[in-house]
Amino acid sequence: MRVIISGGGTAGHVYPGLALAAALQRAKKDLDILFVGTSAGLEATLVPQAGHGFKAIEAKGLPRKPSFKAFGTFLSAGKGTIEAVNLLRHFKPDIVIGMGAYVSLPVVGAAVLLHIPTVVHEQNAVPGLVNRVLGRVASAVAVSYPDMAEFFPRGKRVEVTGNPIRREILDAHREAAVKAFGLDEKRKTLLVFGGSRGARKINEAVVEAYDTWRHNDGLQIVHATGKINFELVKRAIEDMRRGDDSLRYDALPYIDDMSVAYAGSDLLVCRSGATTIAEISAKGLPAILIPYPYATDNHQEKNARSLKDTGAAEVILDRELSGDALREMVDSLISDEGRLRAMREASLAFGKPDADENLAALVFEIGEANLPAKV
Repeated sequence: MRVIISGGGTAGHVYPGLALAAALQRAKKDLDILFVGTSAGLEATLVPQAGHGFKAIEAKGLPRKPSFKAFGTFLSAGKGTIEAVNLLRHFKPDIVIGMGAYVSLPVVGAAVLLHIPTVVHEQNAVPGLVNRVLGRVASAVAVSYPDMAEFFPRGKRVEVTGNPIRREILDAHREAAVKAFGLDEKRKTLLVFGGSRGARKINEAVVEAYDTWRHNDGLQIVHATGKINFELVKRAIEDMRRGDDSLRYDALPYIDDMSVAYAGSDLLVCRSGATTIAEISAKGLPAILIPYPYATDNHQEKNARSLKDTGAAEVILDRELSGDALREMVDSLISDEGRLRAMREASLAFGKPDADENLAALVFEIGEANLPAKV
């Protein structure tokens, strides 16, 4: 069976595709998988590093308003579709999977033109523009949240598979985190991060809250600031530190292995991107979610509300975030083991750790229906 997986731009589109590819290969060794993306996206680096074949085509984001720039985008989309048609004719896939992002549009669109079965996967609680378009013509749509059928045409097959995550997220243990971060096992661990680039507003709130936390001998904070703001945050904390501080605080520019960081955490403070939500719920981690306010269609807030509604998370809107607001919520949760336990249970119930296998099963079902019958 020959499979094309398309999507990229950001890690949130690339990693689910890689997790799907791994699940497909675990199920069947004789698969031929090819990733298609752009040369400018993270997929151009991450996919070859994972050992998969990769081809780049031209693609740009869909314009939301008419403009001269939009005209150039449509020309690029036309060129990308021609490239995709030629690529598909050469590779001859049995199925094409779109993992979101604008590069999926010409690839899945070309597959539809060539009558090749397609599956579109949506990671967020609200579908992006590309997936809303492709969802009309794809053989099936896979989604990460319940009650998303309303976004697609009536009668369209919509399956709740969850959002595939890397298996190492599930396999990491607390002992590895204790060793990697030098954690004190008698303290509660607060993990703070704002995505790969960090989040300035979250960093500022942590710095503001430090003065109140400094004498908390039952708390330790692992804070991934992002590389851009690392020196600024580190210097601000160092200026406030005194010899009698009992809080354990460790600022890092970036955490290379989030699976280990998750394994050692009791409570998270983070954004609510699709991959983050999928990972923390699969691990059953309580969280204080601070949605990125400029996400398309405000999808991060909708992701966060979906988790909050189950009792697995609390939400602070970015415009309402301050040192006092963060400290009050962290203190109320971290000191209440019963509440943390209930949040962990709700998070696990919400999570879909087998999302990769769920999506792989759908891919096999639709792709194999197109294979010639064995004699």
